Amino acid sequence: MKPREWLPIPVLNCGPLEQTFLFWENLGFTKTYSQKSPYQYGVMKRGDYEIHFQGAKDSATGVTCLMIVTDVESIHAAFTQRLKQFYGKVLSAGVPRISRMKPGQTRFTVIDPSHNAVIFIKRGGEDHEVYTNADRKELTPLQKSLALAIRLRDLKLDYPASFKVINNGLRKAQDEKSTDFARALHVKADLAFLMNDVDLQQRTLVDLAKVQLTIEEQELIKKEFPR
Repeated sequence: MKPREWLPIPVLNCGPLEQTFLFWENLGFTKTYSQKSPYQYGVMKRGDYEIHFQGAKDSATGVTCLMIVTDVESIHAAFTQRLKQFYGKVLSAGVPRISRMKPGQTRFTVIDPSHNAVIFIKRGGEDHEVYTNADRKELTPLQKSLALAIRLRDLKLDYPASFKVINNGLRKAQDEKSTDFARALHVKADLAFLMNDVDLQQRTLVDLAKVQLTIEEQELIKKEFPR
């Protein structure tokens, strides 16, 4: 096999080296190198890909790394199962954690114990289309708010900013399609869950139940937002 001409390798921050290694080992990575002096440094490998780690004085200041993969759905499923086996539950909040992934999403994020954000992205144009959707000029105001909120939620993991965008979009919406109201309320309820606001989530679901949809529209929304 011809070697790749370019082989970028990310170097992420880490606090306690073994704690960080253990987390990634639980995701199926293998430790191939480790040193504690004269400075902390280590290498984790999975298949043909490596992540390197260096000791950091402030391990709470992680860095971001993008990982382009061919089968993002199966990787997310495998990671989720491994974390559930090790921690006894799926870590969707706090540090470490893994972001949820619903049908149609093209990426998910892993936050490791050193606050590094590794974003696993589906190879191809589908991801680019999803995350540039908010830039389309033909979108209605609510559709634009929805696309931007999804971008902030899934790309930046900035749930408060995403919630602000979708909440403002709903508050100002006029003459929008019922299906778009339903989509926006689904995203608002999801963000309330991610921010651990159960009361807000329930109130939003009550508002969602009031949206008048045809049977065909109901089936469409169920496919887009399965529970």
